[in-house]
Amino acid sequence: MKRVRAVLTGAFAFVLIVLCIAPFAYVLLRSFWTNGGITFQSYYDVFLGSPQYLFRFWKSLGLAVCIAFGQLFISILAGYGFAKYKFPGRNALFFLLMILMTLPVQVMLIPNYLMLSYMNLLDTYAALILPSVFIPLGTFILTQSFKSISESVIDAAMLDGCGVPRILTLVAVPMNKSGIICVFLLSFLDAWNMVEQPIAYLKSFDQYPISVALAYAPPTDTTVHLVCCILVVLPALFLFTLFNRELVEGIVLAEVK
Repeated sequence: MKRVRAVLTGAFAFVLIVLCIAPFAYVLLRSFWTNGGITFQSYYDVFLGSPQYLFRFWKSLGLAVCIAFGQLFISILAGYGFAKYKFPGRNALFFLLMILMTLPVQVMLIPNYLMLSYMNLLDTYAALILPSVFIPLGTFILTQSFKSISESVIDAAMLDGCGVPRILTLVAVPMNKSGIICVFLLSFLDAWNMVEQPIAYLKSFDQYPISVALAYAPPTDTTVHLVCCILVVLPALFLFTLFNRELVEGIVLAEVK
């Protein structure tokens, strides 16, 4: 019975992996193929022939990195405060934070649009960065993972004369490496894949990040579009391959504490 169960589980996992990999494999193979056969011309056009693709890629990458670092900074401060300080209304605020985590991004588009319009920030990259750095998921993860740091370690640092900034930079952050990397990766991937926010807050096609621009670009050359799809996948694939262990550990810390 156990052997049958193991075979069925393995078969199900294999089918699931095939279904997940098949679309990417199709895009990869199709990007080398034109009516005339196998060619690398599209890769040359995207990476070397024209600056428009790489320029939008690096601009989108810079935008995602700014959002990820901004959200990480806010999450470290808020997460450490929730984890290590007792203040009136802490549990109620944290419960409200968890409620906000359940809201889809579409719910916040109109309130954010009105606030950004009042601040005259529409049609600027600040309209994408400011709302994104206050997403509560990072605060929730770091609150849970900062709780794993022993109070005796914090007390010892305070006895040595460390204030809160030094405790954060020299003790809490280095001891919570997995949680920090996990929040950065999730923030980056969320910013890299954003679609609704640029459409709602930006008017010019030239300002759209690459995740949105591909859908709005005229289909002059399908192969070039497929190469751009490969280009979009590379940052996420690289980061996940490099930090997959820290990502898993950070999520596990957030679950068990």
